Amino acid sequence: MAALAFMEPIRARFGGLVADMSPRDRKLFLGLVIAGYGGAIFMAYWLGSGLLTDLDSRLKTREDALFRLGEMQVEYLRNASQVAEIEASLRENANQDFQSYVERAAQTVGIAANLKSVREKGVSEIGTLQEKTYTVEVDKVTLQQLTEFLYEVEAGGFPLKIRSNRIKTAGQEGTRTLTATLELSAFRLNEAPPMAGSPLPPAGAP
Repeated sequence: MAALAFMEPIRARFGGLVADMSPRDRKLFLGLVIAGYGGAIFMAYWLGSGLLTDLDSRLKTREDALFRLGEMQVEYLRNASQVAEIEASLRENANQDFQSYVERAAQTVGIAANLKSVREKGVSEIGTLQEKTYTVEVDKVTLQQLTEFLYEVEAGGFPLKIRSNRIKTAGQEGTRTLTATLELSAFRLNEAPPMAGSPLPPAGAP
């Protein structure tokens, strides 16, 4: 009732305004009013639709960002696991002598007499990782023996990488032998031991 009472003066003023118009002017005026209302409704719909589209776009962008973050986290955890495995292998072989390791590999495949030399070429360090380069020479072996030797060296668990190889052949068809010069890198962790005389942390300390 209060709302109707509030609208009554407006209705009376509107009725008086329309009553003074000719039928033609009244139609034009009503057409303008209807067009104005229609335009206002369309504008409200257009603005609302634009806001919803913008909101949907922002939500999609955030969802994509969260998905990428999830992928990055999975990749980080996978890499961290691989790094932990590599470090464990490095620690396990920290006290193993590389030359002795190569000699055992040659003995395993029966070419101990053909292993001519294992020479250290240089050392480099990146952070806590130490890399030693070696030259390994194997003389007068068959292709099968060389293949088995390389497999034994690579699959034996020592953290190493074959950088390059040079292979020469000698002999006639059917009795041909190979001479191989291998360049290898062996890795180890440089983990400094606790300093002598350094105080031990108190019991229960974090």
